[in-house]
Amino acid sequence: MNYSLCARCLSLGYCKNSTRQLVRDAQLEDPEYLRDLRNFAASLGISADHWLDHLMDMYRDFSGRIVSDGQDVFLNTEVFETDSIREWLRDWACASIPDHVRPRLREESRERIRVLATILSTRFPFEAGLWGLRPANDNRPPSAER
Repeated sequence: MNYSLCARCLSLGYCKNSTRQLVRDAQLEDPEYLRDLRNFAASLGISADHWLDHLMDMYRDFSGRIVSDGQDVFLNTEVFETDSIREWLRDWACASIPDHVRPRLREESRERIRVLATILSTRFPFEAGLWGLRPANDNRPPSAER
C-alpha cells in the first residue's frame, strides 16, 4: 500500500486522523454481512484460546479513532468477560458458515459481535469494506425463469 502522509503524521509513522466507524445495527441485521464477517474471522485461523488476546492486541494497536455519529467511541470490551467466552469464540469466530445456512444474530451476542467486527475493521479495513457486499452483475447468462 502507498500512503500519503502529511509531515506531522510522517514523523509519527501513522495518520493521527485515521477513523473507523462503529459497526451499525443495520450491518448487524444483514445476514450477508454476518456471513462474511464470520467467514473472515474463521479464515484468520486463530484458535479460540487466543482470539480474545488477538482482539485486545488489535484494539490496543489501533492508532486512530473509532467514531459513531461524529463522536469518539471507546469500545466496551467487558462484553467478552464471561465464563464461556472461549466456547462462544470457538462456535462463532472459529467456524465458517456454509452458504446454505442463513446466519442469525442472537440479541445477547449483539454487542459482542459489534465490538469484534469493529476491532477487525480497524485492523483489516479493506476486507471489512467488502463484508455484506455482493456483485451487481455476476456475469451469468439470463435465466429462463424470468
